[in-house]
Amino acid sequence: MQEQKLSRSLSFIDLYSLGIAALIGTGIFVLTGVAAKPAGPGLFLSFIIAGAIATFTSLSYAELSSIYPKAGASYEYCKQAFSSIGKGLGEFVSSVLGWTLMTQYVAVGAAVWLGFGLYAQYFIPGLSQTMWGVLLGIFTVGLLYLGIPFSKGVINLLVIVKVLALLLFIVLGLAHPQLPIPLRQEPFLPEGFAGLMAAAAIIAFGQIHIDAISTVAEEAKFPSRDVPRATLWAILTVTTLYALVGWVSVTLVSTDVLPTLKAPLASALEVVTSGWASGFVAVAGIAATVTSGLGCMIGGPRVGLAMARDGFLWKAFGQIHPKFQSPANSTLLLGIIAILLTMVGDLKLVASAGVFTALVVFIGVNLSVIILRFTRKDMERPFKIPFGITIPALGIIGTLAEMYYLESSAIFWGSIWILSGVVVYLIFGRKNVAKTSAA
Repeated sequence: MQEQKLSRSLSFIDLYSLGIAALIGTGIFVLTGVAAKPAGPGLFLSFIIAGAIATFTSLSYAELSSIYPKAGASYEYCKQAFSSIGKGLGEFVSSVLGWTLMTQYVAVGAAVWLGFGLYAQYFIPGLSQTMWGVLLGIFTVGLLYLGIPFSKGVINLLVIVKVLALLLFIVLGLAHPQLPIPLRQEPFLPEGFAGLMAAAAIIAFGQIHIDAISTVAEEAKFPSRDVPRATLWAILTVTTLYALVGWVSVTLVSTDVLPTLKAPLASALEVVTSGWASGFVAVAGIAATVTSGLGCMIGGPRVGLAMARDGFLWKAFGQIHPKFQSPANSTLLLGIIAILLTMVGDLKLVASAGVFTALVVFIGVNLSVIILRFTRKDMERPFKIPFGITIPALGIIGTLAEMYYLESSAIFWGSIWILSGVVVYLIFGRKNVAKTSAA
């Protein structure tokens, strides 16, 4: 039976916009306040640290996506790399990490929807945060069921709104500082370097979907060229915006107050301007969480599609809608699970476990680059990271550092999550390893 293919409809601008959509969301519009508590006035440094670590890993994604421009991203990369050093190893590692990645997309999508609820309540407090999140979940799943060609216009429009809002926040904040600049505030680092890293681990939530572009490589018009470029430009853009927002946030509002604000950026802007600007930023917070949720729920079904093609998930996950050219079944199934998680209503619990599992996947991706540099030296690499294996090695070190500063509950639940992937492999893997290896 011929393998079903997704339609190639995404340009460089579409891919770049999708990356911005996935990366600018709850992490900046909601969790800025949470990260301000351990980082203090040095919050902008935490954004830079998290951005640097994410950039190292994004370079690994760029190289691997230029070699394997297929749906599934991290799943496909780990399968190819670990298969090159041992029969069956690639299938085991990729199956466990693929399951982890797919379900992590679902959990983070739920967390993003809950973040949307905070900003929606800024305008209409009558509905609960959880109810607003569920409504966004239903809208997101319905939109993505109709396929990327239908939804990309919505994503591009909302990305413009939220980038303009962040630029407005930065310009107005820099023009009207109320507190001393962060470098002159005391204590600058209330919890020292540990506080900076703890904040970076929180901020990592906003950057864990640097693979969002890679997951849709099969739908790009020129994947080997545009996917790496879009990935790098997206992470560099977001890191710059994040650092400036971190600087302005603690300039406008003290770090004692910032963590108490439900809509921190909109509320902070009320210090220096009339309601129109803070209202616009609040609207952008809604746009940001909508597009970030779309970015999350685009990735998960496509990882499920890749795994189903290899026989590591139920066949239903591998079916493509004949009219909408979307992985309709996996979008619907994973969307329902994400909506149920949203009903839990605990943003911090859902987000923290998702961060840990994402960081584990990042280690796998960086390792894949290193492995392939030794096992497949002569492979054509349309994009190749400079300086040998130095950058992916730094990506692994930085990711482990962020893991160290996560809360123990995040590590515990994330580990349980990964172990569930081992169970899934044991269910599907034994009868498929031989077939996949032969292929």
